[in-house]
Amino acid sequence: MNIKEKLTSEIANAKLGNKETAIKDYVLNEICTFAEQNSEFAQAVEQSDKLFADCLKECIKGSGNHISDLTCYRRAVAFYFPGADIKCTMTLDLGDDGFSNNELASEEHKLSLDLDSLLDF
Repeated sequence: MNIKEKLTSEIANAKLGNKETAIKDYVLNEICTFAEQNSEFAQAVEQSDKLFADCLKECIKGSGNHISDLTCYRRAVAFYFPGADIKCTMTLDLGDDGFSNNELASEEHKLSLDLDSLLDF
């Protein structure tokens, strides 16, 4: 049984609240992604006797009316692997595949004239 099947079966009959239900698919997908990235994390999830429903409850604990995705995923990985954390990189794309974010690319495409070289004949 793979991780996705394991976690899905654990919540099949679980009574989840609205918040847990709202995040369950996203958390499940990220846990599976992290497990693909790191075999030690995958082993921890596979061998854990902790229930995915409890993981979801831990993710939203004290969240009030909202929680960031990053916080939610951090809590999920720490639930299965205490001390684990995730890193997230976000990059702005203005519809140019991020070209305008690259200072070097912008510098390369600027026209630069040196008048001294024009007068050097």
